[in-house]
Amino acid sequence: MLTALGAVVALVVAVGATTYDRYHVYLVRSGQIPPKQEQVVPAGQSVTVKHVSWKSTMETVPQVPGNKPQPGSAYVKIDITRSAVDADGAVKTAKPKELFVTDRQGRTWVALVGDDTTPAEKMEIGEPYRLTAYARVPAAQAAEVELLLTPSNYRSDIPTAQLMTAKTEPDLDVLRFKR
Repeated sequence: MLTALGAVVALVVAVGATTYDRYHVYLVRSGQIPPKQEQVVPAGQSVTVKHVSWKSTMETVPQVPGNKPQPGSAYVKIDITRSAVDADGAVKTAKPKELFVTDRQGRTWVALVGDDTTPAEKMEIGEPYRLTAYARVPAAQAAEVELLLTPSNYRSDIPTAQLMTAKTEPDLDVLRFKR
């Protein structure tokens, strides 16, 4: 009985996820949701998106501090520097919405934030804030992966009661930092 109930729940979840994905594809293809726009950032350069300047550097490290090395794996240490260029950017204090590394074949690995110096309420205009992340990748791809970063549109100046109803800019920008 319990097995049958589990199978029914799994079927409902699978059908629901497939339906949601197809509906999202329909919205993008019909023009109701614009597609994401990737901006390529040359190595060592910065880019300003939605009132915040972003810059990133990456290096391969044998292990994450405090962890044992993993055979066949390497870690990519990602240093991200961001700074607000004006008052609108000063309140965009959230971590990036998505943070991945990708190789030439299009495979992706998630990058996890280890350290973030960004204040929760408001950034000082022009002040650089550092964010450090790590991604575990196969050792063969460690030197070639590039960073994909989707900035968050969260604004710290929106009252908590209005978070679900306030209109913010759509999350359409993806930054690809080259190595």
